[in-house]
Amino acid sequence: MTVRKPAATMLAAAAIVTSTLGLNGTAAADSGVRGTNGILRSEDARQPSLSAAQMRNAVVPDEARASTLAAPLNCAYYYVCGKGGNGNRFDYTVCGTTYTLPNLVGWGSLHNNQTPGTRAHFYDANGAWMFSIDAPAKNDVFWTPVWYVIAC
Repeated sequence: MTVRKPAATMLAAAAIVTSTLGLNGTAAADSGVRGTNGILRSEDARQPSLSAAQMRNAVVPDEARASTLAAPLNCAYYYVCGKGGNGNRFDYTVCGTTYTLPNLVGWGSLHNNQTPGTRAHFYDANGAWMFSIDAPAKNDVFWTPVWYVIAC
């Protein structure tokens, strides 16, 4: 058992030295040209900023949004309802109609209180689908990027 640990350590060290120095014994250096030796310059290795499409599905930690959530939402049966952190709310029930949301901002509540299995669909400013929610269900939503809803 005591022989295995040093042997494994030596093998790992040899692998690191071989990958760093290469087979000819010279250290691999960045030539500044991307892809010649697998090493990227710091400018090439930076992670790009998230796009708007990636941001719309971003998750915020519970503690960061807990104080901004809207109060519990009363929603009549057959309706899908929502309320933004700014106090604006909606209540929609007609199927097949695309509704423009009333400038909902920040974290808030969403309640789909339609008949069981009815699905409400939500879209961004460009009309791209963002998410759907099946009835009956309640959820917290970051409303700022959401612009449209089709109740069912």
